[in-house]
Amino acid sequence: MTPYDRLTRYLNATGWLAPTDLGPAGGLWRHPHSELLLPVPNDVVEDGIDWQRLIERLALVEGEAAITDVIARIDGRTVDIANLRAANDIVISDTIPFAAGVTLVREGWTMLRASATTSLGPRPFIRHYRPAGDEIIDHARMAHTKRGSFVIPIHLPIPEPVARREEAESMLEGMEVEPPESEQRRVMRTFAESLAAIDAVAVQPEREPTSDNVHDLVRAGVSHQFASALHRVLDEDSVAEFSANFEWAPSGGPAPSGPARIEVPSSARELIKVVATKLKAPAPQRITEELTGPIIRVERHTDTDTGVVTVQAVRAGRVAHVNVNVSSGRLDEALVWMRARETVVVESRVHRTSAGLMADSRDAVTPLQTRHLI
Repeated sequence: MTPYDRLTRYLNATGWLAPTDLGPAGGLWRHPHSELLLPVPNDVVEDGIDWQRLIERLALVEGEAAITDVIARIDGRTVDIANLRAANDIVISDTIPFAAGVTLVREGWTMLRASATTSLGPRPFIRHYRPAGDEIIDHARMAHTKRGSFVIPIHLPIPEPVARREEAESMLEGMEVEPPESEQRRVMRTFAESLAAIDAVAVQPEREPTSDNVHDLVRAGVSHQFASALHRVLDEDSVAEFSANFEWAPSGGPAPSGPARIEVPSSARELIKVVATKLKAPAPQRITEELTGPIIRVERHTDTDTGVVTVQAVRAGRVAHVNVNVSSGRLDEALVWMRARETVVVESRVHRTSAGLMADSRDAVTPLQTRHLI
């Protein structure tokens, strides 16, 4: 595929409007939400002057996107991106103290690794990182830092979703399905939801979390190791704020519904230290299971107007599809949650049937964000 083909494929995929009349030298592409025009030569050469200017302009249009991020997408590399940012009060020639930069890189890796482990099941305190989680993030890459306050982009390759045979053949009346979530996307989603949970439970209320709040954090994927790493970044004298914004690869499946950007000021570092300390305490045993993930299937029973919701979760470290019987009202809500790619919680005992895993409790599915989170 030529550079021109790759570039125009990307422009089409991101909503740019193709030129109505293509001249002998090229054509003008129109941005869908502004009056911006992008002149694209027919004979654009990769690494040439025109190519570089086109990439720079696309990066500018896409806000905080780095040139390396745009190139990755044009090249067809499907990656989710976490841009970790350490803002400081005094920026000197787009730099921060070397020690603070090292801390951001080291603790950013710790947060990603902790998220990979808790994406396979909640753990308030990680005694041993899960090898399966480490294998997922072995392919994570660090792109070039961005100008301004110190920003490190983390790229995690995401496989394109493959439709399962039963999904392709099950488009029956009263049934809707969504692609399953990849294990890589689950890791990055856990990273984002962990930060959002800390912000909602401790930072925004400006108070120490209760035991119920701590359980909410664990449910979202927060661990002692994650919170401690965040505290160490904020404890740097030169860091006034830590933030992360997440970019979800469109071809990697529906994007999670959580916030794309989370900001945590350094003034919250003592609260986050308290959170990390409380996560070291033994977690109370609970009778019901709590499984989280996206809804991938909604089936309506036309004779009763009730139905079944299927949630893709992780149980005992393995991907599991859990079915929940729901009433008419909850079924309508679940359809909205599925289309919005909400992360939901199944809170119930679960037993195995001939049709797969089934929750004992009816209507035992609710959005994670309504549980005092995000």
